[in-house]
Order: sequence, then C-alpha cells, then structure tokens
Amino acid sequence: MRNLFTPDVVAVLVFSVAVGLAAFVLLQAVIHAGRVHTVYAALQGRRPLEAGITGAVRDARPFVGLRILEYGLYLLVTAIYGLVVFLASVIYAADEGIGLFVAAGAALLAPVWLFALLAIAAVFVFAPQAVVIDGRGTFGGLKGSLGFVRRRPGAFVVYVVIAFGIAGAVGVLSAVLAVLGGAQVASVLTLLAVSPFLHLLKTGIYADGERIDPDPLLSGARRPVLARVRDGWRTSLSSLWTFTRRTPGLIALSLALFGLGTVGGYYAVGGFALETPLPEDPSAAFGPFPIGTFALIAANNWLVAVGQSYAGLAFGVPTAVNLLFNGALVGLISGLSGDLLLVAALVVPHALIEVPALAISGALGFHLARVGWRRFRGRSDDAALASELRLAFWVLVGLAVVFVIAAFVEAFLTPRIAGWLL
Repeated sequence: MRNLFTPDVVAVLVFSVAVGLAAFVLLQAVIHAGRVHTVYAALQGRRPLEAGITGAVRDARPFVGLRILEYGLYLLVTAIYGLVVFLASVIYAADEGIGLFVAAGAALLAPVWLFALLAIAAVFVFAPQAVVIDGRGTFGGLKGSLGFVRRRPGAFVVYVVIAFGIAGAVGVLSAVLAVLGGAQVASVLTLLAVSPFLHLLKTGIYADGERIDPDPLLSGARRPVLARVRDGWRTSLSSLWTFTRRTPGLIALSLALFGLGTVGGYYAVGGFALETPLPEDPSAAFGPFPIGTFALIAANNWLVAVGQSYAGLAFGVPTAVNLLFNGALVGLISGLSGDLLLVAALVVPHALIEVPALAISGALGFHLARVGWRRFRGRSDDAALASELRLAFWVLVGLAVVFVIAAFVEAFLTPRIAGWLL
C-alpha cells in the first residue's frame, strides 16, 4: 500500500482533484449565469435563451468569483471553528478540570458557527441578480446584494421563508417517494419546477417589479391547460421524430459506442463470472405492483439522457464517455452473471426500447457538440445555438414518453416475460 502512494501518484491525484474542482466551479458558474440571464430576459419579455447564452459567456468571470469567494468564506469559518474544537480536545486531554470548561465553550460556539454560515449565505443570496441586473462585477454584485438586504429586509425575509418552505416540502416529498421507491422523481421535480421557480422569484424580487413585463408570462397562462398540454405533446413527439429521421448517422455512432462499451465490459471480467442460479420466479423480482420501481427507472433514465445530451456542448466528449460507460455496465453484468440466457431474458424486453432512446439522446449530444463547436468558431450566433437548445428540450420531452414506456416494460412486463421463458 505504501508503494502505491508514491510522490508521483499523489501529485497526479492532487492535480486531478484540483482540475476537477476548477472545472466544476467554472461549469456551475456558467450555468448559474445563464439561468439568471434567462429568467431576467423572460421577465422583460425578451428572448430568454439567446440572453441566457450571451450572459453565461459574458458574466462567467464574476460568477466564478462569487462562487470562489462564497465557498472560501464557508471554508474559512468552518476551519476556524474546527481549530477551536481541536484545541479544546487537546486541552481536555491534558487537564480534564480546565479542559471541561474549554470543551463546553467550544460546544457553545456551534450556534455561532452556524449563524456565521447563514450570514454568509444571506449576504450572497442576491449577488447573482446584482451582477446580471445592475451589470456589476464580483465585489460589486456582493455589495449590491448586501445593500438590497439592508434596504428591503422584508423582501429578503419573504424570499427566505418561501425558499425554506419549498425546501421543507421537497424534503418531505423526497422522503415519502424514497419509501415508495421513487426518490428520483423528486430530483426531476426539483430540476423542472422548484429550481426555475426560485430563480424566477429571486430575480423578480430584486428587479423590484419596475422592469418586469408580465404580459409575456401571462399570455401562455391565459390559454386552457389542456390546450397547452396537447400542443406540447404534439411538439415534443414531432421534434423527436424529425430529429431521429434527420440524424441516422449520429444515432448509429451512439449505438456503436454503446455496443463497444458492452463488448469491452463483457470481456473485462475475464474469468470472474459468478455462478448465478436461475430465480425460481423472476416475475417476483420487483414485487406484485412495483409502482416505485417504475417511477425510479423512468426518472433515472430520463435524467441520464438529459445529462448525456446537454453535456455534448463540451465538444461531445462527456456524451461519448457516458455511452461507453453505460454500455460497459451492461457488459459487466452480462459477464459476471455467467448465464447469458438469464441476462437476455431480464434485459432484452425493455432494452429494445430503452437502448434506442439512449442512442437518440447520445445523437442529440453529438448534434449539440457540432452546434457548440460552430458557435465557438464564430460560424454561428447565439440565436442559432438557442434554437438548437430549444429543439433539444422538445426532443428530450418526447424521449421522456419513450423512457416511461421502457420503464413500464422493465418493471411490470420484463420479470413476467423472463418467468415464461425460464
């Protein structure tokens, strides 16, 4: 073990972690900047996607600065409190009489530490909106956020109460869904509803209503809900069909990468196959009525497809890696099971639907890689990229229907089909 952690290995690990953290902070900052710009443009009645793309690139630096400054303050406050606790434990070990009082004092500092963390969060809560709406930099955004909290404490309290209330409701819902086996459904709701709503609320509060044009927001709401659902259904399925018909080469590439990963995973296990006995009743694998399993599979597969598609903007590399990885998982399971008939019976029925859907999402990722590269080279503009992102959204909505069907087959039909065959 000591030979494993050589200076060279440690240096590589430290460098890899540092690069990963830097990439994470940069990506998170760009996404956050794009979200705030998108919401603010929607509130103003402008084209939100174009504004989001332009703003994400333009304000990436101040958003990175805000993130580093905020995380740095959290780390500093926590390190100071940790040092106090450590010194208290050392003093207590040396002299229990004096150390008892020191340890009690350190324990009493816990609320102070927690209050400091909450105060930092309060100072930064409106900083992104200050950067976007007021056109400020990192420290200017921080100053604008602090000034807003001082100037309008009532609005700040309203936002905090609503945000904590929603967080509590989501927590309860997540716990209930976790018991039922559908914890991923809460993740989908957070992604599609909770997070956008909180960004909209916070941006609207900071904008003070004077710059908001409510008509674009209310115009769609005036239409009947069923009409909007029907139009969305048609648009999503039409977009899915059109994209599938126009990109057979990219879909074939995705299938090839998935297949390559499957073959590689299968042969990677070598002679480590397990002696897996055939189940007496495969239809009982998920229970008599596996609603939770169905919801979990559908939500998880769709989230994987969403990440795989939009990650293509990073020049397609994450999309390719994801396809290879998911294929390798299938290959590893097949190789370890030692019984290909069992694997085929438990995988093929739903894989006939699920794998093509994953391949389409992979093709969408490669398509966005091509579009993003053109924008990076200056051969297209933000409006063109926004149009493709809008298309990607509707394609993914259409794929959600396909993943629901695949999950239904996997949870309700696959175990029974396996039971008939085995």
